[in-house]
Amino acid sequence: MAVIIEAAPSHPLELPEPSIKDELDPLGARLGVAMRWEFLNRFHVDAQIGTVWLGLWGTLSVATFIVGLAVEILGGLQQVNDNFADYIRYFANIQVLPPDNGLAFPNSWAHGGYWMAVMTFWAASVGFWGLRCWERLMRFQWRPYLFFAFVSAISLTTSIWVIRPLIMGSWAEAPGFGLNVDLDWAQNISVLWGNFYYNPWHQLSIFFLLGSTMLWGMHGGTILATSSEGSHHEDSEIKDMHSGSHKSMLFWRWTMGFNANPKTIHDWIWWFATMTTLAGAIGVITTGWVTNDWYVWAVDHGTVQQYGPITRSAINGRPGEQPLVIQPGLPVPGYPKTTPLNETSVQKP
Repeated sequence: MAVIIEAAPSHPLELPEPSIKDELDPLGARLGVAMRWEFLNRFHVDAQIGTVWLGLWGTLSVATFIVGLAVEILGGLQQVNDNFADYIRYFANIQVLPPDNGLAFPNSWAHGGYWMAVMTFWAASVGFWGLRCWERLMRFQWRPYLFFAFVSAISLTTSIWVIRPLIMGSWAEAPGFGLNVDLDWAQNISVLWGNFYYNPWHQLSIFFLLGSTMLWGMHGGTILATSSEGSHHEDSEIKDMHSGSHKSMLFWRWTMGFNANPKTIHDWIWWFATMTTLAGAIGVITTGWVTNDWYVWAVDHGTVQQYGPITRSAINGRPGEQPLVIQPGLPVPGYPKTTPLNETSVQKP
C-alpha cells in the first residue's frame, strides 16, 4: 500500500487576523511579514520566518530587557573608563557585581548599583514574558503546560539571584553579570559550601538533565527515522496513528520492553525538562542554611563514604576560618597555596 506524505505548505501559515481577543490588546498586532526560506529545509529547520506577535506584555518584556542590557553595558564601560575598545577586548572578564553591604541599598552605582538596576529590569522582563506566555495560551485555549515549564525555568534563576540571597541576608551571595563571573559563582558555591555534587537536589537535577537529553535524542532519532511514513506530523498522529508511529512504538517495545506513544513521549520529556530546573532551584535554596557543607551532610546521611584523615571530632572542632572538610588535593584558606593537602597529612597554618 502506498504511503501518502503530506507536503509542506507552499505559503506561510497564519491565523486569521485580527481576532476578537487580539483587538482587546492595545499592542495586539503582528510584526513583520511571514516569509519562507526553503533552504532551511535542508537542515531540518522550519522554513517559515515571521511573523512575531508581542502584544502588551511582550512589548513590555522586550523594552525592560533592552533597558537592563543598556545598564549592564554602562556598568561594564565604567570599569574600563568608558573605553569601548577595552570593553570589547576584556568582554569576557567584565563583571557587574552585586552590592556587598548585606540587603541594604547599594552605596553607589559602582558598588552594586548597576547590578541592582539590571536585576530589577531583567526580573520585570522575565515576569512580563511569563504573562505574555499565559495570555497566548488563553488566546488559543491551550493547556498551560508551556507556562508551567517557563515557571520551572525561572524558578532556578529566581532562586539563584533573589531567593537564596534573601535567605542568606546578602545580595553578595548572588552571581554578578558577565561571562566569567557566572562561571566563578558556579565554582565558588561548590567550594564554599562543601562539594556541591553531594547535594541530593543537584544530583536529581543532573539526573533529569541527562534524562532529558537521552529522551530528546531517542525521540528525535525515531521521528527522523520514520518521517518517510508521516510520523513527523505529530499533532495528527496523536489522534490517529499511522504506520510510522506504529513502527516506532514496536521498535522501542522490542528494545526496552515498553514504549511511549506520540502523546506520552512528550509527557516524559516535559516532566524531565521541568524537573531539571525545579530540582536545581531547591538545591540552590537549601545550600547554606539546611547545611553549610554538603560533603558532611552526605557523610552524615550515608550517601558517601568519608575520605581523608579528617575525623568527625576534627570536623566539629575546626577553626572558624577553615572549611568543614579538607578535601585531598585542594588548597585550604590560610595555608600556603604551594602546599596542597593530601590524604595522609594535614598541615596547620
